[in-house]
Amino acid sequence: MGLILGSGSTKPQYPYDMWYGVQGDFTSKDYKLTRIGNMDLHRTLPIQKKLRRFVENTDGSVKYYLHQNDSRKKDSGAAAKLDTTDGNVMLEKPEYYARFEVEGTKWAMCISEYALPGFVRMTRKTCSPWYGTIDIANNIAVSGCWLQWVGNEIKRDANGFVSLLASATNFRGGSGASDAAKDGTYNSMLGMPRTSISKAGVRPLCKNGTHAGAGRVYTEIAWLQRIEYASMHCQDTYNETLTADGFHQGGLGNGTSVNGTQWNTWGGYRPFIPCGVTAILGNNTGRVAYTIKGWTGGDKVVQVASYRGLETPFEYLWLLADDILIHCSPETADDPGHCTAYGCTDPTKFASPADTSTAIPAGYERITELPTAEGYQWNFGFSYDGFTFPTSVGGGANQGLCDYFWRVAKATANGWYGALLSASAGNGAYAGFGFLNAINRSSYSYAYSGFRLCRF
Repeated sequence: MGLILGSGSTKPQYPYDMWYGVQGDFTSKDYKLTRIGNMDLHRTLPIQKKLRRFVENTDGSVKYYLHQNDSRKKDSGAAAKLDTTDGNVMLEKPEYYARFEVEGTKWAMCISEYALPGFVRMTRKTCSPWYGTIDIANNIAVSGCWLQWVGNEIKRDANGFVSLLASATNFRGGSGASDAAKDGTYNSMLGMPRTSISKAGVRPLCKNGTHAGAGRVYTEIAWLQRIEYASMHCQDTYNETLTADGFHQGGLGNGTSVNGTQWNTWGGYRPFIPCGVTAILGNNTGRVAYTIKGWTGGDKVVQVASYRGLETPFEYLWLLADDILIHCSPETADDPGHCTAYGCTDPTKFASPADTSTAIPAGYERITELPTAEGYQWNFGFSYDGFTFPTSVGGGANQGLCDYFWRVAKATANGWYGALLSASAGNGAYAGFGFLNAINRSSYSYAYSGFRLCRF
């Protein structure tokens, strides 16, 4: 079947009208995309509106959905428990159908609620709406929020430090037990995401079918955002106002960007935003001002974004992706120095291979060759398994895909590497939904890398 777009028109010559999407051109570095398909669906966004937070049962089923406009409440309006007492707090990425096509230099990404001819089913997936942490008492990876509020303001003590639920003592993020001395201080790790942990370290803590393979669900949500805003520039200026045609515009901003040196002074690059700061937004897109105490030069206010329930979608912590591995080889007379992305869709087979192993881990399949050099991404390859990877560089902070690709130098490339997504708060314009860091081994862990609890 040919391209679903009508030549020279944004109205497809196609018998079905219940789909919407965006069109781009591989030869263009313009990050703005063209809306195609049913324009009314671009206004109502039926698939994006199905992204919603909920509290899950142990088996992953929905115990109750959270309120559209306030995650502190159940969908019914009754008070919800976000502290894992009722279960993990999760974000549902709905099932829908997608079609990606290329004709000449043009590409199109289209989505539908219906199984239209040529559209492929993208299954329901769930992930934690914010970064996960560890239940110390039970040694299990969880997703929760231990904040207290006074109205819509986070409750703080006389020093301005965040006041948490008493149970937060069992949920220490950062480096875990080694950060206990920070409890009750301006850079306390209680109620924060757990960092300084590798994929292999997280794996045995994921129980009852959960895992840390966030690459696919994160990428699918990224495409929903790109279609909604008709843009590849997720860090573009935040703008709540719709266009004259009723479409969303701009981006999610870069409100969590901080100076790396100051961040290191504050807490050695540890998390500075407690889990669940955007609970007051519910499933809506928006930003919440959060004050960090003890920052260099005095209190620092950051704007914490949430995209339809996905808190801190980028530019906060590096995101571990247990479903992605990268294999790189050095440049030789017989080898140009490849860098190949592999993906795995079976969480029971997630692995951290030995750095120089020559075997491809069971369950991981080759997706695409990555660019031969690092830089801002320009073009990409798309897999119906849900993966998207850069295939060329040459873009910029506001050109092409607008996000950066880091790869190991060809002179030193040697074996298996892990994948880090999103980028940290100190990476500035490099960060975004599409950022890919492939310079660290699969065993990587650091103070500013964390995980999202997933289930699919």
